[in-house]
Amino acid sequence: MKKLSFLTLSVITAISLNARENPFEMTNAYEEEAARIIETNETAIHEAMSEASYIKEMQEKMQKPKVEDAVKKLIPVIKEEKPKEKVYTKKEVDTLINKTKKQTEYKTKQIVKKELEKELKTTKIEKPAQVVYVKPRPDIIDDELITKKILPFVDIEYNDEKFMIKTDSDISRKFTLDKDNKIIIDYKAKKNFYTKRDTLESKSFKKITVGNHKKENYYRVVIELNSKPSNFEVTYKDKLITISKTN
Repeated sequence: MKKLSFLTLSVITAISLNARENPFEMTNAYEEEAARIIETNETAIHEAMSEASYIKEMQEKMQKPKVEDAVKKLIPVIKEEKPKEKVYTKKEVDTLINKTKKQTEYKTKQIVKKELEKELKTTKIEKPAQVVYVKPRPDIIDDELITKKILPFVDIEYNDEKFMIKTDSDISRKFTLDKDNKIIIDYKAKKNFYTKRDTLESKSFKKITVGNHKKENYYRVVIELNSKPSNFEVTYKDKLITISKTN
């Protein structure tokens, strides 16, 4: 033990003496320390670079799922954001239909207007048609008759000159009332109806009335005239009565 302590002390003394002789001379201990420091720095730099690379790699790995999730979430949103087809209410449809109708009517009116203008211009250019007036003959009677069904079993036809009654019943009697300007005809039949009156569009015959006398088994037709019954002639033929104006 004493020998080891002495040996250690001798080495330290020798180093100290050498240091005093040349303080600028590099020792082995210094070189080793410098090498160790450089090696330590290189290792630290390499570790720092490795750590930075590792951190970057981990960040990319951590961010990749987030990006993928974001893309997955964005795709359905983009798909859903397609323009939706407009749905019209009944009121909107009716408005559109009315608008279309008005536009069509307006266009049609414009077309008709143009055609009429063309036709009018053409007509103005052409010679006017000659109008020939024919004087009516006094011996020709207007044959146009007005037809009416007073009851299911009574039909009449008339104009300004004559009056006809058609029925399915037989005539019972005929008479006139000069004071009231009436011609009266009774028919033998038992009918079920209420009294019927009608105004006539004629210059000679004013009104007709059909009354029911059910208990007496007949019904009566009364024709009111515009003048005395003596100005008319009454004829009978096959259940057809014709009253003609004579004066």
